[in-house]
Amino acid sequence: MSFKNTGGLSRRSFVAFSALLLSGCGWHLRGIQEVPLESMCIDLGPNSAIGAMIKRNLRARTDIEIVEDKEKAEAIFKLISLNRGSSILAYNSEGQARIYSLILSARFTVTLQNGAEVIPPTTVSTSREMTWDERDYNGRAQEEQLLYQEMETNIIHLIVNRLSHLTPEQVQQAKKVDG
Repeated sequence: MSFKNTGGLSRRSFVAFSALLLSGCGWHLRGIQEVPLESMCIDLGPNSAIGAMIKRNLRARTDIEIVEDKEKAEAIFKLISLNRGSSILAYNSEGQARIYSLILSARFTVTLQNGAEVIPPTTVSTSREMTWDERDYNGRAQEEQLLYQEMETNIIHLIVNRLSHLTPEQVQQAKKVDG
């Protein structure tokens, strides 16, 4: 299948024009975000998949140096809990569950070396809807797993976003507190 240029904009021209148009309204790519912390330890253990994803996202999206030793870190990230759940949203005509809501929530905190909280215990959560078909159990199990993986990625983005919105004033205030 081929597309002919019929006198309109080519794909490359359209992308360039769109970028130019969007930059005129102030829109730009996210890029590296400055965070008023020099270094952080992700306290989740060396084999934690969530920990690895948080580290990867922090390295890609912020200027924080990720260190393994808590003693060398200015701040320590701790995941307090990561909970999965579901609830029934709708039933079919036979009274069986038809639509579920899958829920994933994470509770975390960020503290300084003196024990003061830069980010007090904070909960972020996300949910997805999933239909249930009793005839396709394996397919439903795979879909549920994929939805939870997608929600974990979303949770990590929410955590990194929260970290990237720290202000220097919040960090200075926490440094003044005696742990």
